[in-house]
Amino acid sequence: MLLVIALVLAFLLRTFVVQVFYIPSSSMEPTLSVNDRMIVEKLTYRFREPARGEIVVFEGESLTDTAVDDTAGDRIVRVVGQFLGVVPASARDFVKRVIGLPGDEILIEQGVVSVNGVPLDEPYVVFDDPSDYGPVVVPEGTLFFLGDNRPNSSDSRRSLGFVPRDKVVGRSYAIIWPFEHARLLTGVEYELDATPQSSAPEGRPAAGAALHPRLIGVG
Repeated sequence: MLLVIALVLAFLLRTFVVQVFYIPSSSMEPTLSVNDRMIVEKLTYRFREPARGEIVVFEGESLTDTAVDDTAGDRIVRVVGQFLGVVPASARDFVKRVIGLPGDEILIEQGVVSVNGVPLDEPYVVFDDPSDYGPVVVPEGTLFFLGDNRPNSSDSRRSLGFVPRDKVVGRSYAIIWPFEHARLLTGVEYELDATPQSSAPEGRPAAGAALHPRLIGVG
């Protein structure tokens, strides 16, 4: 009986509150490394929308055949293992960084990302990727995601496209394993630096303006 109660509680926590995810690829390096285990909390986005710069887990199109014949026991073991982070999450779960919100115009030129005509300062990107993309406008009800490891990330530029808001699973909160990687995952909130003296038409950024990151806590 106690085992059944424990399994039910684990299922409820995993579904509605928190889940441990296993990182299987290098697409978010150097922020997240292969085999890292991170906690994803699922409460924040019930009260507000995702913000630019936040690391988010979402459901995308499956890249593998998920039609596997499982017994009830197999499914229980897999759910508990995924909750504890010892079994990889579904092949449909992805972790990326929010770059564009609904209505944003995204342009990438020689690897430099601009949002609404303003280039982003991205200290979390360390691998050069002199590619071009866009411009595109993020449709209503969707988000635009990029991996921090730009040359090696399947994201909104390629296979994933614009991700519906209702596919968001939760916000990455902390790395808990291995111990040497353990830390809180601070978000990045962008602030418009409009210090250049040159003027611009109303509603447009001044020439030379930039979106600079400001680290924010996970709370």
